Amino acid sequence: MCLRPLKKELGSKKEWIKQPINTIKSLISNSYILDRRKIKKKIKSVKSDTFEVRLAKNFKDIDMAQNLRYKVFYEELKAKPSIKNILHEKDFDELDPFCDHLLVFDCKKGSNYKSIVGTYRLIRRPMTQIHGKFYTESEFNINKILLNQGEILELGRSCVHPNYRNKPIIKLLWKAISAYIIHYKIKILFGCASFPGNNITRFKQQFSYLYHNHLAPPSIRPVALKNDYVPMNYFDKNKINNIEVFQTLPPLIKGYLRLGVQIGDGAVIDKQFNTIDICIVLKTNSIQKKYLKHLNKKKVKSSKIILLNKFLKRRNK
Repeated sequence: MCLRPLKKELGSKKEWIKQPINTIKSLISNSYILDRRKIKKKIKSVKSDTFEVRLAKNFKDIDMAQNLRYKVFYEELKAKPSIKNILHEKDFDELDPFCDHLLVFDCKKGSNYKSIVGTYRLIRRPMTQIHGKFYTESEFNINKILLNQGEILELGRSCVHPNYRNKPIIKLLWKAISAYIIHYKIKILFGCASFPGNNITRFKQQFSYLYHNHLAPPSIRPVALKNDYVPMNYFDKNKINNIEVFQTLPPLIKGYLRLGVQIGDGAVIDKQFNTIDICIVLKTNSIQKKYLKHLNKKKVKSSKIILLNKFLKRRNK
């Protein structure tokens, strides 16, 4: 998370909104600074010969993440940009200054706008004490998640440069997220995941498959907001070929399901981003059986994986 005054209107260099002094003081404490050093060091240890993974450390880094998001969401996937999005060639919102941004760079190209190849946005509960809410709350009722004790983490704004989608970028991002989960003792992950376009009819089988096979239990189940609610149960369970339908899901959603995520009740049409959004939720104690086993199958050895395994075992006792 980075701290700076928020511009009242992006593009204006004169008008600033100052954050309350007591809020800044409470965040920039010695313990906070030490904690940030520790997590940045842990994330930076997740690397390969070709790629570097790290948390955004300044506003230039956040700008680079926003620029990559603009290229993927607006130029490639045809989201509808505002005038400000177009002028600055960035995807941004009011949450960005209060989030952690995971970044992946191509080491051969340095550490600049041309070298960033992947990003994820992470929002923990303490971060919302400044802004007031999670992004997911704009589309889904997540009160049952919020009622759970302990740390929770919202995942969002995930994207990979189109030229690097055959590279292990998502795997590196998730190894970094694993380190983040350990460090902050995250109990629940959640966020929005998307189908392309706004055509509900095109994905009725996929929605029905998710509803019958991956619906979250009532204790943590998100529900689409009443005015935006799109039903997901269109076909009987016995009329769906699970194997065939699974293969037609968007890659990120397939990855989430392999991880063990469950789905909220209802979808939401996001006209700005030209998507249909569902809400995913996952208790971290299921990662042990799902994701870690999947990584070990591919002979990926990591101290982060071992530590996460130990952490989850302690939690389950």
